[in-house]
Amino acid sequence: MRIHFWSADEAGSGVYRAILPGMSLQWLGHQVSGGMLLPEDWQELDVVVGCRVAKSAPSRAWRTMKARGIRLVLDLDDDYLHLDPSNEAAYRVWSDPAMRKGLLDNMALADTVTCCSEPLAAVMRDYHGDVRVVPNGLPAQYLGQPRDYDPEVLSVGWAGTSSTVAELPMAVRALTRIAQYPRPGGVAVRLVGIDAAQAVGLGMRGKGMGALGWVPNFGHYLQAVSAFDVWVAPYRDIAFNRAKYPTKFLEASMLGIPLIASDIEPYRRVIRHGENGFLVKREHQWGRYLKRLVDDPDLRQRMGMAARAEASGAILQALNRQWEAALSAPAVERTAA
Repeated sequence: MRIHFWSADEAGSGVYRAILPGMSLQWLGHQVSGGMLLPEDWQELDVVVGCRVAKSAPSRAWRTMKARGIRLVLDLDDDYLHLDPSNEAAYRVWSDPAMRKGLLDNMALADTVTCCSEPLAAVMRDYHGDVRVVPNGLPAQYLGQPRDYDPEVLSVGWAGTSSTVAELPMAVRALTRIAQYPRPGGVAVRLVGIDAAQAVGLGMRGKGMGALGWVPNFGHYLQAVSAFDVWVAPYRDIAFNRAKYPTKFLEASMLGIPLIASDIEPYRRVIRHGENGFLVKREHQWGRYLKRLVDDPDLRQRMGMAARAEASGAILQALNRQWEAALSAPAVERTAA
């Protein structure tokens, strides 16, 4: 097949739902292109995977491709129908009736809808009869990276974006305290995805605190978070978060890093509490589980390796057949140009 992944951005969503799937399909012998623009010879495509197509100009192109008989797969990485107002920029965009209508109309035109999680698929099945779940994945090379589970300076990390910084406050007190914890060598708290000004605005300042800011290159991002010895992933229990893919567990488990996450739907599905991670039900537990992991290098290693042992199911080599199945259903016969 000749496939084009028509991405909506070049950040995390574009990487997980376009660049990496496209690379994995090339390994199966398919001819794959990708980007935020359609190729000049788009008429020759067999399949277009459109990531959250909703704006007026892309919607016109979507309808034209449908008329040409190109197989259309609309991919969603989040629940854009239930955005939380705290994510102001995204909420402003997706609460626009024209954007919502565009998304739903384009979903109806699509031959198939793909998404990254079963809870998100449950939402999308109210709007389309063929919704396939294809999880996020990472290349197998990350499974083999060695780790030092007892470094001199221990790094506790959080990773997010300006759109997910609203999740961080529930763990701020615990992170601030652990940065002052009297461990030999000390504890460093590292925030990836927000800058120092944002960290200070959340009350995170002082010795042991550091903010790297936004890291646009995905490879550099994985390099930055691989320096974490303990990873925290706080999330509010809201509809938007319950439909997410547990990407932080994917990244942490691939890298062998023990994860402490909020006890909400996506993380509850993958974390076995006390075995391959910790689940937090109440705010004071962030500090409790952080202290346990900071104090015990053997626990860090057991938990990180237990998570890593399961990560083989999330490598791209285990997911490309799922993408191929979603994209290769019989297409409508093309009309004349």
